[in-house]
Amino acid sequence: MKKALFGTSAIAGAAALAAGSAFAGEAPQVTFSGAVAYELQFADGGAEDAGDGFRIGGNEQQSEFVWDARGTADNGLEYGANVQWRWMRGNVGFDESWLDVRGSFGRVYLGGEDTVIDLVAGTAGHSVQVGSWGTDGNNALRNVNFQGLSTATHYYQSAAGMTSDANKIGYITPNFAGFQAGISYTPDTGDQEQISGNDNGGTTKATEIAAGWGGDLGGVGLKIDGGMSFADNQSGNSGQDLEQIRGYMLGASASFAGFGLAAGYLNNGDSSCDKAVAGCDAGEGFNIGASYNFGAGSVSAMWQVGIDDTDGNGSSDRSEISHLGSSFTIAEGMSAYANYYYMDLSNDGGQAGGTTAGNHAHVLLIGTRVTF
Repeated sequence: MKKALFGTSAIAGAAALAAGSAFAGEAPQVTFSGAVAYELQFADGGAEDAGDGFRIGGNEQQSEFVWDARGTADNGLEYGANVQWRWMRGNVGFDESWLDVRGSFGRVYLGGEDTVIDLVAGTAGHSVQVGSWGTDGNNALRNVNFQGLSTATHYYQSAAGMTSDANKIGYITPNFAGFQAGISYTPDTGDQEQISGNDNGGTTKATEIAAGWGGDLGGVGLKIDGGMSFADNQSGNSGQDLEQIRGYMLGASASFAGFGLAAGYLNNGDSSCDKAVAGCDAGEGFNIGASYNFGAGSVSAMWQVGIDDTDGNGSSDRSEISHLGSSFTIAEGMSAYANYYYMDLSNDGGQAGGTTAGNHAHVLLIGTRVTF
């Protein structure tokens, strides 16, 4: 037995040495980068719920440190790892943590990385937005009462079931003449610490696919892309039987001589709808944005609309968000920005399922950011 074990160990050791000689390369090179930003927020909401009305606040704008390690084996295989440590709304923790390998075959990644819909597709009106990023102004809209409207349709405007930074396994193809595609699988969208697929509530077994094309035609930069998400939706908090998640989004953009234009559309079908509610609609949304870059400065405008009918009464909940943004480079790595949002919100069933609830709100952000 001992001889057999010794022989097996010797073979394994020889294989490891052979692999080492074939794949060895220089140690990975580690780079460090990050950003620190701070802004003042001025918000005025018309709803009478507690916490609304005029308020002034401060926000650290999701400041973070990023460690990235990159290496290349002697056979050309590229590999690496990335860790992002973020200060976010007073909470400190890891935002993303993943490893990957790359080569002529494309890229394979494992861990808490973005969804392929964000990495390959995701073009929308906010793609050209400047200053405070996103249709939610990086949480600016949390300053006002959103009347209980669905975040996927009205807040982030993303396809239902998108897995964000949850632990996943993903693959992205090489770029073929501007074409690229990707697919990922996430056992549990609420799990960023460990991979598990227990059917214990929430969204599990999420598969996402994305594809797009980008290129230059006559001096005009163009991009067209889209993504779909599929996931199992376990029973809700009250034990109700919910519809499975099926959502998709499409986007396109164009750029020329400093001008940018982008638009997006999403449809969430009946994702997460209570099967007992006839006529439930998880909603759809669209957005359009435009920008202009004039050297050290840039400006943008964006408009988005979201509609759903989750209570199935035939009267739609609706959100309309308008945005103006500006950014100016003060020095290398330092910028200042100002963003204005106007929200027109209506929940026909009321925030708690009572009478009709609505809110008209204004948010002004003034901030500065240092990247390094």
